[in-house]
Amino acid sequence: MLLKLSKKVRLDNTVRPIHLPSSEMHINDNQQCHVAGWGYTRTGGEAVDDLRVVDVSIINPQVCKREWGGLPANVICAGGYGTNKGFCQGDSGGPLVCNGIAVGVMSFNKYQNCNYPDVPNVYTDISKYLVWINSVIGHLPHRPHIIKITQYPMVCVIEP
Repeated sequence: MLLKLSKKVRLDNTVRPIHLPSSEMHINDNQQCHVAGWGYTRTGGEAVDDLRVVDVSIINPQVCKREWGGLPANVICAGGYGTNKGFCQGDSGGPLVCNGIAVGVMSFNKYQNCNYPDVPNVYTDISKYLVWINSVIGHLPHRPHIIKITQYPMVCVIEP
């Protein structure tokens, strides 16, 4: 979802711009990235009041597809899969950030299990939607001065 704001966002230490990926983006297997959210910290738990951030490793796409029994081409897998790191219910829609670039949006895990089951966590790959993002921007009455995704939580913002 792209949100068009009526006025500029005031940047400070809690709201910062973040780059979108390029369509040629390549993420390496085992690359360390960050994920953040206010979701549960365990299966059946409760949401937290303070933002949690954790490092997760990118998982090879072929391994991910094999473990899930098939996935579409528009996903990135990271975290979960036998680790104690990943996302949980309430975190969906949050960012997967690699090298300061918002590369993914938290999508789903297995059976709403936050105990990091035998399959990776799955994120929507933002680079696969750049044509759509640019199409939406192109139909605006005035070209935006800036596009940014604010970190934690991630919202794509088009400023006037």
